[in-house]
Amino acid sequence: MTRTAQAADAVCPWQLIGFADDGGTERAAVAWIIADALMSNRAGHSRAYQWWRDAVLAAKPLSGDEARLVKPFVQPVFGLPPTGTDADDHVPGHVGEWLWYLLTREEDVTGHELALLEPPSWSVTEGGADGFAVHRIAAATDTSLIFKLWEIKKFTGSGSVSGTITSAATQLARRGEEYVAKISWANSALPGDLGLLMSELTELWMRADPRGGAGVSVSTNTASTPKRSAFSQVPTYLPNLVHPGQLRGLIVAVEDFAAFASQVRGYLWSAL
Repeated sequence: MTRTAQAADAVCPWQLIGFADDGGTERAAVAWIIADALMSNRAGHSRAYQWWRDAVLAAKPLSGDEARLVKPFVQPVFGLPPTGTDADDHVPGHVGEWLWYLLTREEDVTGHELALLEPPSWSVTEGGADGFAVHRIAAATDTSLIFKLWEIKKFTGSGSVSGTITSAATQLARRGEEYVAKISWANSALPGDLGLLMSELTELWMRADPRGGAGVSVSTNTASTPKRSAFSQVPTYLPNLVHPGQLRGLIVAVEDFAAFASQVRGYLWSAL
């Protein structure tokens, strides 16, 4: 994996994270990490996760009640083998959300501690934010919380990703208030400073408070890596977010991203 800083002095700085074409070894490893994290998150404390994992590692598909228990955790978005679903384009979109989530969870920024990270939902068509993260930062006299609302897209075609970035920024501008309202409701019972942030979240977003911000992430093919100015249009759609650090972009580039997403699905299916 390679990280490349892009346009660091722009109003909307962005980063490129690319996975090397090394004959498929790194791709396979990342696909497995996503599948494993997804099943662990979905299954929670159910025995379904361990049964699924043991079956995949042993290359011995489940049967009977064990398979029956695992299937409901695999089916949303990915469908079941051998036919899957009629909306295969949802698979790359959902895998892109999980890439953003795992990269954000592992991100190491000096002075920033991850305080809250919303995992992807079970549906790419569910009304709500694609990504939401809160960081606790060390200030001169105390610590404070900052948040970012993310829109996450995939681009598996050829040519420029600019239209996809514009679509994401437009969606944040049009529906951002609705998204943060749902997030504040879902997390209203959190204790301490996180609970206080949730009580103020919608107001902070509406007045473009410096503690809030927005991000656009696009997962795509390595051949579609954009130019340095790719995110320059984002401030046009979110003109009130003018404070340093309020806007951010991310490109995750994987060789043949659609095939990579299918590889994730293959790991999920291999226990069934």
